[in-house]
Amino acid sequence: MAAVRTSLVALEVDRDVDLVGLMAAARASGAIDRAAPLGADGRAAQEVRWGGRMQRGVVRVWVDDDGALLVRTEALVAPDGAVEGPAQQADLVRALGAVLVTDLGVQLVGVRDLSARTERDAAWLDRLAARGATVDDLVTVRSEGTGAATWSFTHGAARFGVPDLELYGIPDASTEVAAAALRHVVARLLIGGLEAGLALPDGTPVRLVPVLEAWPALSMGWPGLGRAGVDRGPGLDGPRATLSVLHRPWLGRHRLDLDGVRDRLQAGG
Repeated sequence: MAAVRTSLVALEVDRDVDLVGLMAAARASGAIDRAAPLGADGRAAQEVRWGGRMQRGVVRVWVDDDGALLVRTEALVAPDGAVEGPAQQADLVRALGAVLVTDLGVQLVGVRDLSARTERDAAWLDRLAARGATVDDLVTVRSEGTGAATWSFTHGAARFGVPDLELYGIPDASTEVAAAALRHVVARLLIGGLEAGLALPDGTPVRLVPVLEAWPALSMGWPGLGRAGVDRGPGLDGPRATLSVLHRPWLGRHRLDLDGVRDRLQAGG
């Protein structure tokens, strides 16, 4: 349910970047230890090592969906954990940014955390590099829908080897409570992984349920439901789970109690 995904963090730049030239300048300055072309000539992607580490990453020149020009880094952060992993990637991104500005004369427009699907800034990179990131620095929470059935969901958790989370059928008045609950549970997952004991902020024990297992028990008219990877929007194709109240197992099986989660969130809204 929670296959590790690559963390994607990018610098938005003001013009096309010669990736081969960037890699040469980065090696010369010590920003990276080595680079090797991916593909025929390495003009679109290069495999890199940095910081004296054996673990490899990838740097690409990339055009985002909105036409923005990016220098995108791809790194496996889960093996190093939710503190050290992002810090190592931030070190790479900051070092490449310095080379782009100083050696290539490229202007930096912004920072994008593509895994969490949000815009960031230089201060965010600094927090990651200083090992001071918060849950909100690593995972975003969003809501869609109106009226009696809002859908709240996260982006960014899957790169740490845990599922991103979703909640369905949340009344408008409880949207902020739902977001706080998702942050609370994600924080426990980032610390303890899939074996962590999970609970809502009020202490109610909960367990993870893969979304495909939960959907048949939900009202299909609610936003966020549908076939996996089809018409769900970008970034919703990774490992994802919803929450069920954790009851005592009966004959070795746990009862699915999605309504119990919603009831507790509404009580706190």
